Amino acid sequence: MMDVDEALTSPRPSFRAAFGSSLLLTIFLTHHLLNGFGGGLVFQAMDFTYRGLKVDGPTLQVLTAVARLPFSMKALMGLVSDGFPICGRRKAPYLFIATVAAVAAFLFLGFASTPSTQSTTGCLFAIFFQMALADLLVEAKYSEKVKTMPERGPELLTFVSCGVSVLNLISTICAGALLQNYGTRICYLLALPMAALLLWPVACNHLEEERIPGSRRFGPDLQNWRGKGFIPFMLALASGLAALILLVCSLLIKSVTINFLVALSLGMLNLALLSSFLRPVIAKINAFYFLQSIFHIGTHGAAFYFFTDTEESYRDGPHFSYQFYVTGMGCVAAGCSLLGAGCYNLLAKKWTYRSMLMSTSLAYALANGLSVIAYKRVNIKYGIPDAGFMLASSAMQTVLGQLAWMPMTVMLAQLVPQGLESVMYALLSASLSLGFAVANYGGALVLSLLGVTPNGAVHEDAKFENLWIAALLSACGPCVPLFLVRILIPEGRQTDRLLELDAGSATAGSLFERMCGRVDEMGDQMEYQHAEEELTELTWVRSALQSSSLGREPSLDASRETRGQLSAEKFSLAATS
Repeated sequence: MMDVDEALTSPRPSFRAAFGSSLLLTIFLTHHLLNGFGGGLVFQAMDFTYRGLKVDGPTLQVLTAVARLPFSMKALMGLVSDGFPICGRRKAPYLFIATVAAVAAFLFLGFASTPSTQSTTGCLFAIFFQMALADLLVEAKYSEKVKTMPERGPELLTFVSCGVSVLNLISTICAGALLQNYGTRICYLLALPMAALLLWPVACNHLEEERIPGSRRFGPDLQNWRGKGFIPFMLALASGLAALILLVCSLLIKSVTINFLVALSLGMLNLALLSSFLRPVIAKINAFYFLQSIFHIGTHGAAFYFFTDTEESYRDGPHFSYQFYVTGMGCVAAGCSLLGAGCYNLLAKKWTYRSMLMSTSLAYALANGLSVIAYKRVNIKYGIPDAGFMLASSAMQTVLGQLAWMPMTVMLAQLVPQGLESVMYALLSASLSLGFAVANYGGALVLSLLGVTPNGAVHEDAKFENLWIAALLSACGPCVPLFLVRILIPEGRQTDRLLELDAGSATAGSLFERMCGRVDEMGDQMEYQHAEEELTELTWVRSALQSSSLGREPSLDASRETRGQLSAEKFSLAATS
């Protein structure tokens, strides 16, 4: 009772006091400057770099997927950084090495006279490797804070997302004119300082990393992977190896079909492993988002040529200039991304996960379907110019896409068990990234089968005839997993804790443990009894807080009455959790 009174009367700490200046500054440098501004410049220049190398649409998608594979290797990064400290540190040395490699890659892309496709992809891989590693280590750090203050989670995620959107907007404004007038090299050179700035939090230890005591400053330190950490250790190893195998196959094998089959096989194997060995609530949420990502097949390789081809290449095309395609459409997308994050924080952060996912996914599919109208040139038949139509449709897609994305980031932050932050965050985010990689490979295969293989050559009008089919499949695909929402997504609100029981375990009650008989009936009954007590106390606290917010004094008798009314439901709620 005293704890509740203190919670009701104690002042709410400020956002800065709650999360700390060092963490917020590190988020600014890694997520906002590096990924928002620097990543925006690299992302905008990447397609134009491959266009200059005469790469066709499907191959462009495969190469960009290969360059972004580091985001699918986060699990292996977390495994190596946690298990093999350098100079007594698990994070700073690896960030330093990745930063040096990224700076060298930026210099090569900025000054090399005639880079090859392979060297270009390798440099982009090194650049995205630094971004992925910085993402992983910083996200693992702020997930610790979110778990202790889940009610502040949406605020922190809004800060992260809005900062990325603002800096991405600035980079987009700059990139269009730079690409139009100076080419791709200047973009890489301007992004170079953003990568180098990461040396600052490394030197100042803004991740608040404590040096490992004792003599084990170098070499393996596997104590975290014994006991409860062994299975996450093996899953991280398998996930990282899957990404490496996909990387090697993509560089050695030219067949789009074989590459897609390899990617799909590795993705489904990774899904099966995670579903078998992780605790049910984590496995189900991961399965839903993985399936939704692979069904959203990529078509951006062909769409890029559709919008930017000259009249000589595609007579009936939109013929967008580089500046309009990058800055015009990009600014609308970045601004609407910020708007979507703000709408989420003001209007939707207290919705249930299921209602949020269903409504935003369906609306996002309808907005994506507008691309079919442009590819079929229907808007031209009715006198709607391409520029206005694409700006409007892009705005709708971005706002709805951001609303659909935010609940996932909140869930990811809450699904990380205590003591396993780095590797578990890596596993979940890497699984999602691997799903998007499979979607890009699948989209490349679909485009190839439909004959949509533009590369900027003259008179390639016929290569765009079936692009609308691929766009329709891409828009409708993410709706397929919605049939599994009630099975895979928890019913709670986004401000509720997802890991109430045994919060330090990633495998409690997993399919593997049940098959091995490690969860017996007595253990189940004790767990459900514990859940019953926690849910009862949680219900009382929430009732008291709601009464306080309405200007009423919380009543102990009322809370007891509430407990009696809920007594018939508590056990089923505990079993569901």
